[in-house]
Amino acid sequence: MITNVYSHSGFVTANSTVAGPYINAGTPSAGMMRYHNQQVQVYDGTSWLAMSSTASVGLSGEAEEIMIWAREKMQAEAEARAMAEQYPAVADALNAVWESEQQLKTIVALCRV
Repeated sequence: MITNVYSHSGFVTANSTVAGPYINAGTPSAGMMRYHNQQVQVYDGTSWLAMSSTASVGLSGEAEEIMIWAREKMQAEAEARAMAEQYPAVADALNAVWESEQQLKTIVALCRV
């Protein structure tokens, strides 16, 4: 049985802000589960029992790579936008990239027709 859930991924968190049960603990039914006092608990028909094992939660390697790529891309774009505010040449280059991307989207859309 599971008592704690851990994440070994920088992109998945395993925590709870629930101070008490998310169900009506006064009228539980057998088999109900809750996260309470930093434990996963199951109701056995008589009382709440803490599950007695742990589990890990994470993303696949490919999903991790995608998330890392997206973060790096966002940081690079933010840096380029910040530089564009100081350097007109960077602003011009970013504008040219944007216009080229719009042209590419238009051409691809026309080719699909």
